[in-house]
Amino acid sequence: MPSLPLYFPPSYQLSRALLCAELLMAAYDQYEQWLAQQCPRTPEHFHWQQPDLEGWQLSAPIWSVLSEWHVFNESEPFGFAARDPQGDCYLVFRGTESVQDWLDDLDLDQRDYPWQAGAGLVHDGFLKLYTSLRDQALLALDGLQPQARLWACGHSLGSALSTLVVPDLLQRWPALPLQHYNFASPRLASPAFASYYNGLVVPTYRLVNDSDLVPEVPPADSDRWFYQHLGLPVTFTASYGGVAANHSMGGCYLYALSNPDAPMKG
Repeated sequence: MPSLPLYFPPSYQLSRALLCAELLMAAYDQYEQWLAQQCPRTPEHFHWQQPDLEGWQLSAPIWSVLSEWHVFNESEPFGFAARDPQGDCYLVFRGTESVQDWLDDLDLDQRDYPWQAGAGLVHDGFLKLYTSLRDQALLALDGLQPQARLWACGHSLGSALSTLVVPDLLQRWPALPLQHYNFASPRLASPAFASYYNGLVVPTYRLVNDSDLVPEVPPADSDRWFYQHLGLPVTFTASYGGVAANHSMGGCYLYALSNPDAPMKG
């Protein structure tokens, strides 16, 4: 049975979403290069061959320095900042490569978002990871001297990172227009933080494959914790018979954006 076409809200920019998706593929390629170099744990020992994007400026890789959380196996590159020829700037965060491990090891605890009093609770593990790379991410973007529009983008776990960076971007560059495109985002935050985030009025679009398990975790009601999605969902259905395939950035999400009239491969 053919898949139903994607429906985009009027404010959704398909060309921009495709660009964000391509940048995320570059972040995954960065990770593959890191693996091929035997996983160096310090930035000076990793040599990233950047994608050939004419007229673009790219930062050095943004590293997590979180060593106590075994899921991420110590320090590794999680993305980069980029500036296009028109002066628009992007922060790009990949997800974890092992989807099944990510699902198995997901920690449900929450703690207060620390940089805005009263903003609400967020996922403890995601916040630990973001805290470990926050300064690097903001400095990477600052080095590109943003003067036009800003875009945050992420896939999977990277969607949690791209969400948590949005309040920081608003505070650091309040005069610049900001939008957020993410893909396969898990639930990140309590209803209170969701209300705070949505009150920032940053256009946030969350592309979701209905057959993907990752956007369903953590559960909305996790005993003493409540979780809620953020932003506006843009949904499609593409079932490939496996957790990883249904979650894949390239094989699933990028394909759907590139083929919006039939977002599932035949």
